[in-house]
Amino acid sequence: MTTSPLPDVPEDWPRPAPSEIKYARRVAMEALSDETDRPATERLARHYDATGRGAGTTFLELAPVDPATLTAADLHALTVLNAPVAALVTRRLLTDAAIRGDIEQALAAVPGDVDLAAAGPATFAAMETLAKAVHAGCCDPRVANPNPWVTSAKLCSRKRPRLFPIRDRVVCEGLGLYGTAVRRTGTRRVDWQVFASLISDSDVRHRLDDLTTAVETTAGVRCDAVPLRVLDVALWTWLGR
Repeated sequence: MTTSPLPDVPEDWPRPAPSEIKYARRVAMEALSDETDRPATERLARHYDATGRGAGTTFLELAPVDPATLTAADLHALTVLNAPVAALVTRRLLTDAAIRGDIEQALAAVPGDVDLAAAGPATFAAMETLAKAVHAGCCDPRVANPNPWVTSAKLCSRKRPRLFPIRDRVVCEGLGLYGTAVRRTGTRRVDWQVFASLISDSDVRHRLDDLTTAVETTAGVRCDAVPLRVLDVALWTWLGR
């Protein structure tokens, strides 16, 4: 078994350990397998069934989809992933000129047509700038030491789904990136590199392609067109038992 090499990132970024990459790949291949008591094809078919309760393609496709700015539709999209945005934070994100200016400037620097597998140092640096701006906007100033890392990660994924994986406690802990002896606290910079390695892995990509085809042909439902998003769904439905 081989794993894809780590991407090139800014020189001062922390790196995941080889053991973390190996563990995350094993978990991902389990999540993508049909040879389990909860086959991936069945899990994805339930999630993407438009008549069911899964988020399906709604998270990415809820209109309007505007890559240049934040809209109320973006915040509504978060609710289908169980990430409601409080009233004060909603006002900050939609009406605060300074916050919106920072986010829109950062969005302009992050390409929308580049996959995480192809990201290099400049793209990762731009992702970090956007993540910081979104995180700052999602912070409730009335809360001591706010850290809305899950909400901000999901919002970044809505805006640039080809680059930002959806990070939450279930997936990060399940992949060994959070709350472990190796990595007691999480960091998006490490997480992005691990996901980049996963989405670059030929076995993972082939399995994602096969799953997408199987779900559409056997269940008659359409998956997201973004492989990173399908991987997100496979991991969450596998790890969030």
